[in-house]
Amino acid sequence: MKHLAIAILLVIACTAGCLDTVADSPPADEIAARFIAAEEQATDFSATVAITAGSENVTVRLFQKGPESYRLEYLEPADLAGTVVVSNGTRKWRYDPATQTALTVAGPYIQAAFSGSPYPGWAEEVRGYAETVAESLAEQNASYRGSETIGGRNAYILEVAGGSKLFEAPTRYREAVYRCRAWIDAETWLLLGVEMYGREGNLILSAEYTGLSANTGLPDDLFAFDPPAGVEVRPMPTAAITPLFLSSIDGARRCGAEMPSYLPEGYAFADGVHLPGGYTTLRFTNGTGELEVVKRLYDPYRKEKVLPGTPETVTLADGREAEYVSTDGRDQIRWRDAEYSHQITAGMLGKDELVRVAESVGV
Repeated sequence: MKHLAIAILLVIACTAGCLDTVADSPPADEIAARFIAAEEQATDFSATVAITAGSENVTVRLFQKGPESYRLEYLEPADLAGTVVVSNGTRKWRYDPATQTALTVAGPYIQAAFSGSPYPGWAEEVRGYAETVAESLAEQNASYRGSETIGGRNAYILEVAGGSKLFEAPTRYREAVYRCRAWIDAETWLLLGVEMYGREGNLILSAEYTGLSANTGLPDDLFAFDPPAGVEVRPMPTAAITPLFLSSIDGARRCGAEMPSYLPEGYAFADGVHLPGGYTTLRFTNGTGELEVVKRLYDPYRKEKVLPGTPETVTLADGREAEYVSTDGRDQIRWRDAEYSHQITAGMLGKDELVRVAESVGV
């Protein structure tokens, strides 16, 4: 879509004169192309957005940078004012100063995180409104519907409508949108407003943008969060994610699973599961005993399941420090690297054998 928008703009530059005022009323396809190009070329963006979806009204201050980093500061309604949602693509936070709680989630689980009442999780999708409008304008012929002043800004109005569904509304119930109207800034070509309508002409969602700017160089630390002292940190609830089932060593390796290069005598691969970026569990057996090797994205805010007991510190051959525990007929060795925690658990193989397996992981 990016190359198409730029190509259209090159044609416009060669055939059209200077169009600086709303009165000039450029063609709808030119307005659409300029908006699409401006949206795609925005490396960062900020605005205050007032959203109405049915009986729900939410106002947020939105900051975006790149495809993954965003920050939402809730201004309305009153019971959400001060709530902050921050994500840098690696970790997401939701901080509520009223209750002094912070929920967090990391890695591939970010997309599976969900919110309970009264927090309007659907409102976080405000960061994708401009992209949705741009995609709709790129795929459908738009009609010019005049001009209007919004917040002191001159805007062109474009509308896309058809007999079939255009897309799903970014609302709680994902209603089908059959008509979309967009207000596009006549100077910056950024989105100033949007309305989404259902099959019967009912308004599903409306949003108005004020105080907007793009490509200002938002700092990376705007998308990081450090819980204040005294704040209760809890894991954010997530929906279940189905991992890949591993039935063979070749399949495990194709998925990128990290295999130990040493196994105790008689042990062979049995099965495993793998969630890219999240965790890998590999199970080996000799017919009577089992050896389990687990690699999991480390999350300091989520309690890990480990064997109980007082661990003994051991140093692996490559200098890594690990902990060894033996209890209730089971042995376990565990350690951490920069991003992941590792555990190897077996039935009384002994410390020396587990250390050899551990030393062969990641080699």
